[in-house]
Amino acid sequence: MLMGKTERVLERREKAMKEKRIMIAYISKHRGNTYKIAKVISNELGAEIKKAEEVAPEELLNYDLIGLGSGIYAFGMHGKIKKLLKKSGNGNGKKVFLISTSGDPNGSKYHKGVKKILEKKNFKLVGEFNCPGAYYPWLLFGKKGINADRPNSEDIEKAKEFAREIMEKWI
Repeated sequence: MLMGKTERVLERREKAMKEKRIMIAYISKHRGNTYKIAKVISNELGAEIKKAEEVAPEELLNYDLIGLGSGIYAFGMHGKIKKLLKKSGNGNGKKVFLISTSGDPNGSKYHKGVKKILEKKNFKLVGEFNCPGAYYPWLLFGKKGINADRPNSEDIEKAKEFAREIMEKWI
């Protein structure tokens, strides 16, 4: 009997969970926006999820697929993500995807610093996901902030779809 797409995805996720080949390292500071998205993606992929500061650089190389998540701070991903990558060994083509939340709805453009490190360290970038996150720079916007209701249920569904696409293509 032929399996449908959903069954194949579930089978791959179950296999990945058993083999623990996938890990997401994240930094989520202010409102926990990045953690919310990283958690959804980790559940879809059957991935381990860890705070970036709890991951030893050499540990990255123990995984077949690595997710790196961060809010966007000062026009880039958090410095701890960059430091983790810089201290890791040669990626030997290990697959990496990036996750971010930001006040800017087009926040993926701020991944460029991490992408340069990935290239230099011989990791293979296989996907990028960004969604708006609640941001309250009170000096600029007062108590209202921007993206106050984000990530929302639509963002969560988009994160799940991103995870399914990663699983379909790379696992």
